[in-house]
Amino acid sequence: MRIPYAMNLDEEKVSAQNNFNRLVAEIPVRLSEREDRFASMIERTKTNPAKKLESLYSFMTELYEFVSKYTPCKKGCSGCCHYSVTVSKVEIVHIEKNAKIKRNRSISPRQDFHGLQCPFLKQGVCSIYEARPFVCRKHVALTSTNTWCSPDISNNETFPLLHFSGINDAFEHIRSESASFEVYDIRQIFGHAAPNE
Repeated sequence: MRIPYAMNLDEEKVSAQNNFNRLVAEIPVRLSEREDRFASMIERTKTNPAKKLESLYSFMTELYEFVSKYTPCKKGCSGCCHYSVTVSKVEIVHIEKNAKIKRNRSISPRQDFHGLQCPFLKQGVCSIYEARPFVCRKHVALTSTNTWCSPDISNNETFPLLHFSGINDAFEHIRSESASFEVYDIRQIFGHAAPNE
């Protein structure tokens, strides 16, 4: 893929770093403090892993609503839907329950799925958006444009990435508590998308 002339790499890296710095400086204290405490709150909660996952997803929705001001990620932008999308057992059950979709009877072999669209990408939009996996919820670009998300060039450059340790630790706790140690690509579990879907 040829990068448009306007997309100067050095300028884009500076823009992404500026967005990252602004986000960190401007995040509301209540969100920052809640994120810091979130993993320990999840660990203390006396409920099952499925309910904990729902709580995590609910908080992520609130947190990433704030983050959305610093990213070009919007509905219809689907470059990242052509990346590997990892899912664990607890997430698979969540998708089945909330999207009313059954997994395949057998797990497909592992392979490099980068560049292949997610089976739930329908007409450029995620058809299981409310039930989407953790990795999809936490992935955002901080560049000024989503051009860099194209699977053709997404692995060519490195840009600043968000890392919320509280939500990551909470997710790892949920995976551990639900014995969801094995991870799969979503295509192994739910199949491949039809061409041009």
